[in-house]
Amino acid sequence: MDDDHELPKKSREVVLGLRKQDPVEDAEPINCAIPVKYEATECEAPAIHIDTSEHFVPEETYKDRDELIKWVKGQAEKLHFTVVTVRSDQGLVSGKPSFVLGCERGGAYRPSNYKAKKKVSIEERGSRKIGCPFRLRGYLPKSKEWNLTIVSGIHNHVLDKALEGHLVAGRLKPEEKEMVVEMTGNQIPPRNIMSTLKKRNPDSATSIKQLYNAKHRLKLAARGPRSEMQQLLKCLEENNYYFEVRTVGESDTIQDLFFAHRKSIELFNTFSDVLLMDSTYKTNRYKMPLFEIVGCTSTNKTFGLGFAFLSNEKHDNFVWALQQVQQLLVDENSAPKVIVTDRDAALMSAIPDVFPNATPLVCRFHVKKNVSARCSVLCKIKHGEEEKQGDVVKNIMSQFYEVLNSPTEEAYSEAVLKFRTVCERWPRFYNYVKKTVLDTDEKKVVSAWTNRVMHFGNTTTNRAESSHAVLKKYLLDTNGDFVKVWGAIHDMLVNQHTEIQATFGISLSLQEHRYDDNPMYNLVVYKVSRTALGYIHEEAKRAEEVGMDSKKCGCVLQRTHGLPCACVLAKKIRHNRPIRLDEINNHWKKLVFNDREDVEQQVDDYSCLAEWNAIQERLRTVDVPMKIQIREQLRQIAFPQSTSLKPPVVVGKNKGVKRKGACGESSMTRSPSYWEHVEVQFPPSQSSQATPSSSKQKGARTGKVNPIEDRHIPFLDAMPLFMHSHIEDIVDVDGDGFCGFRVIALDTRNNQADYELIRLNLQKELSKHKDEYLTIFGSMERYQYLYDAFFPPTRRSSRRMAPREKWLTFPDMGHIIASYFNKVVVLLTKSERSGASETFFPLRGTPPQDPDSKILCIGGVPDHFVYVKLKQHCPLPPTCKTWTKYCTQEASSWQSSFVDRQADFVALMDNEKGAVVPRRKLQKGDSKECPIDCL
Repeated sequence: MDDDHELPKKSREVVLGLRKQDPVEDAEPINCAIPVKYEATECEAPAIHIDTSEHFVPEETYKDRDELIKWVKGQAEKLHFTVVTVRSDQGLVSGKPSFVLGCERGGAYRPSNYKAKKKVSIEERGSRKIGCPFRLRGYLPKSKEWNLTIVSGIHNHVLDKALEGHLVAGRLKPEEKEMVVEMTGNQIPPRNIMSTLKKRNPDSATSIKQLYNAKHRLKLAARGPRSEMQQLLKCLEENNYYFEVRTVGESDTIQDLFFAHRKSIELFNTFSDVLLMDSTYKTNRYKMPLFEIVGCTSTNKTFGLGFAFLSNEKHDNFVWALQQVQQLLVDENSAPKVIVTDRDAALMSAIPDVFPNATPLVCRFHVKKNVSARCSVLCKIKHGEEEKQGDVVKNIMSQFYEVLNSPTEEAYSEAVLKFRTVCERWPRFYNYVKKTVLDTDEKKVVSAWTNRVMHFGNTTTNRAESSHAVLKKYLLDTNGDFVKVWGAIHDMLVNQHTEIQATFGISLSLQEHRYDDNPMYNLVVYKVSRTALGYIHEEAKRAEEVGMDSKKCGCVLQRTHGLPCACVLAKKIRHNRPIRLDEINNHWKKLVFNDREDVEQQVDDYSCLAEWNAIQERLRTVDVPMKIQIREQLRQIAFPQSTSLKPPVVVGKNKGVKRKGACGESSMTRSPSYWEHVEVQFPPSQSSQATPSSSKQKGARTGKVNPIEDRHIPFLDAMPLFMHSHIEDIVDVDGDGFCGFRVIALDTRNNQADYELIRLNLQKELSKHKDEYLTIFGSMERYQYLYDAFFPPTRRSSRRMAPREKWLTFPDMGHIIASYFNKVVVLLTKSERSGASETFFPLRGTPPQDPDSKILCIGGVPDHFVYVKLKQHCPLPPTCKTWTKYCTQEASSWQSSFVDRQADFVALMDNEKGAVVPRRKLQKGDSKECPIDCL
């Protein structure tokens, strides 16, 4: 038997490793030179006694208390344990300053009543306190030199081999805290901060968890007792931002928020001719879209004018945001002349309401990409034809580009005729282009009209898209609140304004050598931006071919950029005359942030003395409740950081397994557009390849792509083809036989699990208006069948499916749903097996002011119901004939708001061919209303 088995039966002293006379700093490791004594019995673990007394005998005296404590902690770190202050007396009462130091594992655990936000089970909790007896006492005698007494140098635990994991040893030093504050303010990730700490101090024992805790404490210290909205308004006020907030009704919850930087406002009033607008997503924890308005300077730099967090991307929200932009104008006559957007119907309809004199343009880049994607999908050659698919798409798109680039209306008409001839074999594609571009947006995207306005080369929203990408480099993640997002925007704007100022300085001080020996530029160098000189230089090259013929020149640069065109420059070159400053648009001459000299003179115009006198007079005459209300409003203006506003409710995470290919919660990667999916399936170079390969688009992170038919929207093929562009998303629900009721619960209660409550409410509606529904259904048997359908089933199938008599059926239940929820219920489908696409209005009651916001669309797919999210102002199916016959007089006005949209639906349905799925023959036991099977 091994001798070690005899160890627990007796006590002995074990001295490990090194000689006692070896110096501490040479010990490897140092704690191996410490006498270790084990005492144990047969039933107990060995007791540990480690004596470290000899390492805490100071070789010199200390007049400073902190220096002595620093030396003690340094000795403890060499021995791989940490020391904490147990008790400290400054001597203010006793007159004898002293302190007591102990091991961090000394004392006993004392449970507290603090309830942590994160629930931790009792089994997972623990304590470092094991009653370690190590104690040192420091005191200051009359000699004014601190003495250190070893009360106990014994440890009852094994000393570690490293300090990582010890909270006290990992505390940040004062200089490290300053570095963390600075690097955190510069949006540096914690992992990079951790690397910097390790590089500066390789012996640092700080862990990444302690670093996150330090960052959190810094955030709390900066915010103090203020709420999120109070901190946000404080930051906006301190940094001279213009901001405006709109709440939900009479509550304090934020609905929309707009803010703009002071220097951005100055740039806007200097360069107000062109604005570009677009929304970006995945920026904040509230899932609110960030609506961004940008402009361009004379040096071709983009500046962010305003930022708006919107609760919805509807007409009313965009009108409110644009009204805030209008408030920033110093001179009403300097309103924007050109506004470029994408094809967002709500935004396009809001622009004329706020800026009626502005010319709206549609992004040509997105128009080209969307048409190209549709062409790749719809313009397919038949089997056996000699043409290649890539050549067909290339030929059609080249003709479409000629339509867009038509310089005159006559050329446009001819190009459209040629385009229609080329697309004769694919009428569905031509009808799509005609409906979405040629009939609606021709004056917003075709050169024959866009070249008539001064847009300074801005015919796409690429500037806004680039601004989104730059902002997301500052954001780092999508889980931030309003304060964090504002901080990222502020940092971006500060750097942006610095870069713009630098370009102004370069234009005022730098002359390019290509203009040295050319007298044509003598009067404009240092007076206009280098960007304008570059445009003129390129146009001068074209003058060699065009000459002085204005018809051949076209004079496009003069109309769109306000610069001399080729025919004018040809005359300058021929007569050796310089370009005059009055021949260049003022936009290119502005090389400062604020060129308005009358701004300072208008300060007196904003005096509020008259209003203030009126407020004081009203305070003397009104009653106490009104005085309190006036005082509260004035307090909100004077002290915005004391606001009672609340941020929106954070969108909760959905339960269940994440879909494959879905981006993470904190991912800021934008969702790929439809045309990006198409280009992956139909790359531009496939005509020259036997096997199509995936093409990589610059800036498009498509990742793993589903087949093109579903466009990453499930069940899209079950909807009419002409409605695909009007569908924002389709949400699937559980297919257990109650899928129809689950769709209603998802729309009305945002939780499909509440479907039983929906069934109960519909049953109450049916019983409350029994006589009315008896007239509609025509018989008591049909009424009783529907009434019983809302009762919970007494049995379930082996697959937990609801029996057929409990399913949602159309058209009868459509009237019940619309009447109870006071909504427009739309059944959208292209399968006769699911019934016909119809619209159901409430049978009674007057419509609200905005009936478009009261639409519930239920998608009927083979064997299932899904929740369809429609875009605004989209076509709607015709009205159910039963509603027209039995609705009340006051409810008849519901349909008037949707007549045009229903006419569009009928016309588009007539044009669509081959979209109807053959009707399934009724089997024995099927009900006549053709319910949706949920198999």
